[in-house]
Amino acid sequence: MLREERQLDRLTFFSDAVFAIAMTLLVVDVRLPHLPRVDDHALAQALVDLIPNYIGFLVSFLVLSRFWAGHHVVFGLLKAASPKLIWTNLILLLAVAFMPFPTAVISEYAQTRVAIGFYAGWLVLLGLLNRRLVGLAADPALLADDVDPAIFRGFRRASLIPLLIGGGALVFGMVAPVGGMAMLVIGSPIVSWVLRRRS
Repeated sequence: MLREERQLDRLTFFSDAVFAIAMTLLVVDVRLPHLPRVDDHALAQALVDLIPNYIGFLVSFLVLSRFWAGHHVVFGLLKAASPKLIWTNLILLLAVAFMPFPTAVISEYAQTRVAIGFYAGWLVLLGLLNRRLVGLAADPALLADDVDPAIFRGFRRASLIPLLIGGGALVFGMVAPVGGMAMLVIGSPIVSWVLRRRS
């Protein structure tokens, strides 16, 4: 049992490191502006022009924070990990590590349907992988002895949030890119509130 717990700790630490690196890399796209001439007005305008980059960074940081928080809670309830859980976790981490790229795309081209669709599609993929991970973690054989498997009903419901936000952003973004961005920026608190009310 002690060996299984050590293996689980290694998996958890590795996962935390991937999340931390991906979240840190998000800021790389917020670059110091290059100014043809240095004066207050030019710098102020350049900083204002970076607003889509700030928004992209903030949205993606909050998205990954939410995934990490859920991951942290779920793995804290386990006493062991199955090979299937390990591989699903690795595929989720692959998608997390790639997240800075969709963020760079949407930060640079937020006015296009392709950028919104690419980012929203990646969010849906992350949501599906996370939902699969939560489903595998609910295996009673993997849970700590004092954990009731019924607690995973709440986690399964919460795992719908990125799917609903990503799906909504995809639909609204195809109508108008600004609608997709609005869904990504304000969708999380609204969808979370609706799901809490329904439950």
